[in-house]
Parts: sequence; structure tokens; C-alpha cells
Amino acid sequence: MRFSNCRLITRLAVLLVCLAVPAWAGAGGAQSKEKSAQAAGTARLSEEILKRSTVFFAAPPFMPAENVYEDVVKDHEQGYFIVSLQSRVEFAKGHVPGAVNIPFEEITEQKSLAMLPRDKKIVLTCDDGHRSMMASLYFNQLGYSATTMPMGLSHWNRAQSAAPYTASAGYPASKEQTEAAPDKKIPLVPGKGAGGDGLITERTKAVLASGKSLFMDRSELYREEAKDGGKGVFVVSIQRPEDYAMGHVPGAANIPYSQIATMESLSKLPTDRKIVVVCYIGHIGAAVTLMLNQLGYDAYDLRFGTMGWNDATEGLGKMKGFLLSLGQDNKYPVEGGKTK
Repeated sequence: MRFSNCRLITRLAVLLVCLAVPAWAGAGGAQSKEKSAQAAGTARLSEEILKRSTVFFAAPPFMPAENVYEDVVKDHEQGYFIVSLQSRVEFAKGHVPGAVNIPFEEITEQKSLAMLPRDKKIVLTCDDGHRSMMASLYFNQLGYSATTMPMGLSHWNRAQSAAPYTASAGYPASKEQTEAAPDKKIPLVPGKGAGGDGLITERTKAVLASGKSLFMDRSELYREEAKDGGKGVFVVSIQRPEDYAMGHVPGAANIPYSQIATMESLSKLPTDRKIVVVCYIGHIGAAVTLMLNQLGYDAYDLRFGTMGWNDATEGLGKMKGFLLSLGQDNKYPVEGGKTK
């Protein structure tokens, strides 16, 4: 009787194992399908983002404050539409005359997009120009024609800027070349939008909703580079190669901004470290930073870029004189507050 019971128990155990195997196999198959779908979504998302960003980085759009003042504010040319990305509180204190207010955190909202004209050049302003460049990339990805006013209110009327440019830190610049190893995989991120616009808006909204700061101050990067040989950050300079050779943030690898929106360039970026993007004054770097975060990287824009790091370096290139002039205050008139 005891032997019979043992055989019965053994048969039951085998039966349970046999019944469980299809469940395990099904679970594995479901996970595999989910990963495949996620990979396909990531590929589609990255393809859309890179395709729509390539033209933008070929010729990043800028409109200096001097032109905005003369052509748009004074002469009232009808082909422009000024948008201030200030917070509502800061906008009420003072903004570029004629601007409508869309706070930066709300650029992906449908009510915000509905305000933007398709038949005019959109001129974006903010406190320092950095958020304007991020919004410019996003709006151009959606097919709008949007340009950035360099240095924002800091160059227009510094008294009205909540984050004005301050003098260069004068940190050491390097001419030593740093190579970035390729063959890295890009992050897997969800992409469920119905079309290209939906995918890009979905990812941009997720980036803004994350609550993370998209910017890094030069003093913070200086401290990070001093810790453990800078292993906690991966610094990428998007200067032109000839400018990079003349001076850049020490330890930065060079991927020119005109080449950044390619899979080859992305293969050089790590997914397990903070990526700090450095350009000339922090603007093109801001757009690259948004694109990388759209793609799932942990990226940060170095505020005021190479100029804020060291404005004496020849790494600022042939436009050095113009770039340095952007640190000046035009004291142009504003609406909504007193001009100082």
C-alpha cells in the first residue's frame, strides 16, 4: 500500500510538471514578444526623432535680439510670432513686447500647440536662451518653423532675466583629443504614439514630466570631473572639429553637432552614465540634450557652454567675437514690468 501511494505521488508530480511547462513557455513567449515589440517601438521612435532632427542640426536656427528688436518689435513685420517660455510669474514681471506666454513645461500640451501658427516664423524667448532652443527643436520636429533668440532676456534686458549670463568661470581648457568607443546599444524606451508627431510628443512630454533638471552648471561639472577622474560623467563636445582642437572642456569627446543625429554617433554614447553636452554658449547643446533624453539617455546641457567654462579659449571659433557680445545687456524695452 505504501509503495502504491509512492507511485501515485510520483505520477501526480510528473503531471503537475507537465502542466506547468506550457505555462512557463507561454510566459517566456509573452515576455519575448513584449521585448520584441518594445525594440520595434524604440527603433521606430529613434528613426523618427533622428530623421526630423537631422535638418535642424544641419543649420540650427537663431535670430539675434538686435534683429528681433528692429524687425519684429519696432517694424512690426507680420511674418513673425513671438513666444515667451517664461513662467507666468516671470512673464508678468517683464517680457519681450508682443510675446504670448507658453511656459516651457507646457510646450507639449495641445492647447499650447494650437496657439502656434504654421504660416509664420516663431521666435522663441526665455531667460537665457537654453529652453528656447529645446522648444525650437521640438517644434521643428513637429513641422513648425521656430527660431531662438540667443541668450534670451539676458541679452535683451538682463534685469528681466531670472537666469542671466554671468562671467566666465575661467576653468582650464584642453586641446587633448579624447576618443569615444563605438558599438554601444541605444536605450530601450516605450513608443506607442500613433504617428511620428505622436511618438515625439509622447517622449517629450515624458521628459518634461520627469521633473529632472535638463541642465548642469559649470561648477557642478568641474566638481564631477574632479571626482574619480570624472568617471561619473561622460562629457561630449559638439563643437566643430577645428574648434574642438583649439580648446574644449577637458576629457570631452568630440561629436560635431552636425553629425549628432545619427545612429553612428549614438553608438558612442553610454547608457549607464550622465552625459553632459557642451557646445559654444549652451544653446545647440540644449537641443541635443532634449533629443538624447527623448531617446532615453540621461543627458544634461552645460549652461552657457564653452563660453561659460572659459571665454578666452580659441575653441569658441571664428564666431568668438559675436558669441562674447551675447553676454552684453541691450537694455531693450519690455512689457509687463519696469525697464531698469
